[in-house]
Amino acid sequence: MEVILRKDVPNLGNQGDIVTVKPGYARNYLIPQQFAMPLTKGARRQIEAEHAARRRRLQARRDEHQALADSIDDKSFTVAAKAGETGRLYGSVGENEIVELLDTVMGLKIERAMVKLDDHIKQVGVYHVPIRFQEGIEPQIKLWVVPEGEEAVGLPEDAPAPQLFVGGTQSLDVAKAHARELVGAAVPDEELPAAPAGEEPEETLAEAAEDAGDSDDTPEAPDEATEVAAEDAATGDVTAEDTAEDTAEDTAEDKEDEKA
Repeated sequence: MEVILRKDVPNLGNQGDIVTVKPGYARNYLIPQQFAMPLTKGARRQIEAEHAARRRRLQARRDEHQALADSIDDKSFTVAAKAGETGRLYGSVGENEIVELLDTVMGLKIERAMVKLDDHIKQVGVYHVPIRFQEGIEPQIKLWVVPEGEEAVGLPEDAPAPQLFVGGTQSLDVAKAHARELVGAAVPDEELPAAPAGEEPEETLAEAAEDAGDSDDTPEAPDEATEVAAEDAATGDVTAEDTAEDTAEDTAEDKEDEKA
């Protein structure tokens, strides 16, 4: 019995496929569960028309991808980046930079996932980067990564001038760590570049709290002697009141004795 699959069915076919199954399997499972519908002459013509239209769309898309692939295959691009004396980049060149590069230079908009890099590029040099449009269409671009400020040094005549600059400012701590990495040994901080003029390092929270504690405006806690004096004064007031009450009571009793 032939049926049209309405949903993907594992080990049987995908939605829209015409498959042949046993009548009992179709009537008792596929059709009641709405996985398939009986194949009629009208349904067959509709499915065949849809399949033909789908094949045309896929072929048009493939032709478009092939044309784009041919336009960039083995084409050279140059990126200038901040780098140290050994050629190691301060940052890296990854999928985002290549997407931006193709958009800037050629107006070609691709998705980040189409850039097939094993790892981000962290060293100056020449690289071949695959761009996967779809199965079987995967051109490669030639990417020159050169140190910023020395873009023309060592480039062959067929290499283009830098078309994208990557990198950026770094914090002083990051720059020091990178310097230690380049020389391969610990470097005293005093031998590394100082912070630019006018930029003071921020206080840590611990230092700020310590400074606040040392401030003259901070109220001091009362010492032990002051607390004892306050307690004695309070005790003295209570004793004086008790003594006055006792004296008044004694005087009243004496007057009553004299009358008697």
